[in-house]
Formats: sequence, C-alpha cells, structure tokens
Amino acid sequence: MLRRRAYSFVLALGGLLPSLSLAQTVRTLSKPDAEFPEPFTNVGGVRELKDGRLVVIDARDKIVQLVDFKTGTGTKVGREGSGPGEYALPMRLVPLPGDSSGVYDMLNSRLLVVLPNGKPGNFIVTESAGSPGGPGGGTMRIGGSAPRFADAQGRLYWTGQPFSGGPRDDGPPKSADSVPVIRYNRATKQLDSLGFVRLAKSNVQTSGSQGNMQVRIGVANPFSPRDEWTVTPDGRVAILRSPEYRVDWYGPNGKSSAAPIPYDKIRVNEKHKARWRESRKAQVSVMVSMDNGQRSVRSGPPPADAPDPGNWPDVLPPFLESAVLPAPNGMIWVARTRDANDDTPNYDVIDATGKVAMRVELPVKTRLVGVGNGVIYTVRTDDDDLQYLQRYRIQ
Repeated sequence: MLRRRAYSFVLALGGLLPSLSLAQTVRTLSKPDAEFPEPFTNVGGVRELKDGRLVVIDARDKIVQLVDFKTGTGTKVGREGSGPGEYALPMRLVPLPGDSSGVYDMLNSRLLVVLPNGKPGNFIVTESAGSPGGPGGGTMRIGGSAPRFADAQGRLYWTGQPFSGGPRDDGPPKSADSVPVIRYNRATKQLDSLGFVRLAKSNVQTSGSQGNMQVRIGVANPFSPRDEWTVTPDGRVAILRSPEYRVDWYGPNGKSSAAPIPYDKIRVNEKHKARWRESRKAQVSVMVSMDNGQRSVRSGPPPADAPDPGNWPDVLPPFLESAVLPAPNGMIWVARTRDANDDTPNYDVIDATGKVAMRVELPVKTRLVGVGNGVIYTVRTDDDDLQYLQRYRIQ
C-alpha cells in the first residue's frame, strides 16, 4: 500500500516525519510476494542472482544455501570445514561480478567464491592493508580488514584495523577512534584509501598474561553513535555520519557532502535496553585467543552472564550498527531507530544526492536482509524464533 502524507498532517503530528516533503512517500508493506517454506535460524545476508535465485548464509547453523523461490527448494552450497569448497563460519556475503558471490568465512579468514551455478569455487585470500606481503598473499584478519563490499568491477572494500598494539607488542590492544575505507583492485593489486569511518567508543576487554592473552572485541555500547558505510555497484562509497545523519559520498570526482537529514531525538529507556539484551542471545560471539604467540579463533553464542556494556547514552542515534544496505539502483537503505513502543521497522531510502527519496515500513517481527532489482528480501521471525525468508515487490 502506497500512501501520501499531506504537509498539514505532518505539522499536526508535531514533526514526526521532518525529513519527508510533499513529494515524498511512505511505502507500507503488508503482504510478501513470496515466502520460502523452510525456516532458517539466523539469516546473515542474501545475494540476488540475475535469474532471481538467492545465495543465503545462516551464521548460526553455519550453512550457505542456494534458494529458489520459484520451486521452493534450497540447495546447500559446500560444507563445513577448512578444505576446498568448505567454510567454518560464514558471516558475510560479498557480491562479485558475473553473478558470483564471496562468502566471508571468519574462522578460516578467507572468501569462498560461490559460482553462478551454486557450486563452490576458489578462495580469495588477502592480507590487511599495511601488513607484510601486501594484498594478495597471507590471510585476512579478525577485527576488521576483511572484504565487506565489492563493486561491479570486482574491486574489494574493507576498513582498516580498529585496534593497534596487542600481545606481540607492548600491551593489550588499543581501540581507534576511526578507520579508513580501503579499496583493493584485484586486477592491478593496487590499493588506496577513501574516507574515514568514525567508530563507537569501545572497551577492549582482555584477560590472561603476555603470550597467553584473550581479547574480547565489539563491546561498545550498542546505542553509541557510529558511522556506517556501504558501496554502490558503480564504486561510490557512502559514509553515513552519526549523530549528524548525513551522507558523505566518495566517488570518481572526489568527496561530496549532503545536507543533514532531520530526525527526532528519541530518549533511551529501559525497554530499549531490555530489547537489546534479548536480541543479544541470537548473536554469534567470536573469541580471539593468543597462546605463545599463536592466534586461535572460536565462535559460539555469547556467554549467558555477559555484562552490559554500560555508558548508555541519553538519546538514540539515527541508526545503529550494520543499519545500511546498498541497492542495485545505487540507492541505500537505512534502518532507523525508533521509540521503544514502536514495533514497526522503518527504513529511509536515500538517493545519490543524499536525500530521503522514500520511507518504507515493514510488518512487525521482520527485518531487511537484502535489496534486489525491484524487490527487497526480509526475514519474518515466528513465535519459536525461526526465521522465514520473504520477498516483497517495491515497484
């Protein structure tokens, strides 16, 4: 259902939609075009192929599937392990040219290429920027510097390490305030950096002694302002600034900054905190350990007694971590924060000028996991916490 909101109506609501003008619309989605019949445990991402099939990863169950909505069938891609055609912890999907996909395997520190026919291919392995050997040799690294996006030319994008120092240096790791976005050209083996992404203030937790140290990362307060970023197919990098809520674009002609997008300042309350604590149970926790200079990585659910991060802010930022998804048409979708009593997920669709072109509202207990050509993909969570993959047409 597509509805237009009159200007007088916005004023009557006291500016609840200050970023929407007369010509802008709110699209409310209520019924999916299709729903895949088999449930998932924790859909971490999808990649749409040209024929409408999807590559889907489930980090909790450690599987990659090729899903076909037309036939209602899913075919497992590869298997769990560390050998050819295998993955230990699929955490992210990176679209590659020619309908290929890269599955980022955090535990094996590499990308497994999934071919257009759904068969596993070779690996893409690279080191973080500034590491000995440079890109193209060695391994990816935990805690950043692993490919997150790719453009239509196949160039890979990631961010620099968010920590400096460590067990091999003069003490525990120190967290950085910001990291560069790094672009790697696989054809020329050249890399360059674009803008800087500001990080949320994190508290690095360490235990053990020198040479036998455990480091827990990613413990910043979930409601702390942080920048998010994405890459459009034509290679433009969009960095969303928080708490300003504006887009800085980095493209062939350099940097351009859009005007800030107005948003309501929503106060953080106990219900927000309780919802976050509940959502944490479904997350995948990664522990990095150092034993006599040798690094090991293991994954699993977060500890039941994991403490709150503390440092709760007074108000929510406009968006939270991992809130941004690119679309094939060059727009970006941003999951907006909302009042604790508002159960309707809503997204801003931002165009190339950095303005909100449309707002999309999803049914309760759904979340966006991918954007395709004229469609979006969501997951619906039922009362047993099983997730069902859905497709909505938006054109």
